[in-house]
Amino acid sequence: MRFACLALAMGLLAIGPATGAAAQSAATQSAAPGLVDHWSGPVAQRLLQSLGASDLQQTALAGAPGLLGRTSSGISFGVYAKACSPMTPPAEPYCRGVEGIASFDPGRGADRAALADRLNRQYAAGKFMLENDGTIRLTRYIDIDAGVSEANLRSQLGEFLALANVAKDAVWAAPVR
Repeated sequence: MRFACLALAMGLLAIGPATGAAAQSAATQSAAPGLVDHWSGPVAQRLLQSLGASDLQQTALAGAPGLLGRTSSGISFGVYAKACSPMTPPAEPYCRGVEGIASFDPGRGADRAALADRLNRQYAAGKFMLENDGTIRLTRYIDIDAGVSEANLRSQLGEFLALANVAKDAVWAAPVR
């Protein structure tokens, strides 16, 4: 079953006590060839484009790099670096996780709390939260700390986009009271 929803965020876990360039160098040397073990904007952009995402733009969330885009079905989402170790500017932080985020507005009269609860029970591949402004936010965290193949990361991102799509249909079909 395909899943989808608006998404913003990709995150990566920082390694041990080392920080800055030393941490980045040590982590890069420890990763097996061909594995993605930290946030790379160009890799994320290429994989998202291969999944049909468009209008990709660089952005940042709480100082961590990310990408904003649209799915082939028109859902706006964001993918952000997570679990970052601090770096001295102008270098980017070294991030070992990825988070996808998408937000939905179910419209007036919908029981938003019940809808978020139902989505959480129905789709375990993501987390749905009721935000203060009344929107429902979907998040999905992807851990790449030990390194994952590009094919695996592409698959994980694809599941996030599919979850956003399925959630969109469920949220916008919510009955109005």
